Amino acid sequence: MVSTIVMSIDYIVKSPQVCGGAAHLAQTRLTVHSLIGQMKDGATIEELLEGYAHLPLTRAQVHAALAYYYDNQAEIDALLGEEALLLGQIKRESIDIRRDSEEFITAREASERLGLSAHSSQIAHLCQEGKLTCKKVANRWFVSLASVEAYAAGNRKPGPRQSIPHSTSKTA
Repeated sequence: MVSTIVMSIDYIVKSPQVCGGAAHLAQTRLTVHSLIGQMKDGATIEELLEGYAHLPLTRAQVHAALAYYYDNQAEIDALLGEEALLLGQIKRESIDIRRDSEEFITAREASERLGLSAHSSQIAHLCQEGKLTCKKVANRWFVSLASVEAYAAGNRKPGPRQSIPHSTSKTA
């Protein structure tokens, strides 16, 4: 008697806490819709493997993403459509920021100028508190360079304090 063995290959997972619940490659944050979007834009499997060599991405994972796409095309196409709308919004608002007479820099650049961690949310908090002049484009903060310079020159918190030179000379 011949028995059938069903094998499960768990390359694609969904978790509400990872990638906003979107289908992604197991043990990565690389979403299926990201891979499919790149392929729709003309990327080959070889280019994807090379581009994600740091994961390392395997041919089997790419094919699993393609299989997931074919089984869930409406879901993936909807996510790609949402990303296209968001990208369009970012491009339009970025153009508006560049047209502004005031110079804006990214939150990462502002963090570097203020000596803050680029991975913290301190810039966003300073923007929300009105301590920096900011514009939010989609989910990214752009910060007025003038407000960063003024904040750096003032008595500011949070972040590392400016070191005050200690005098070593004694007065008689």
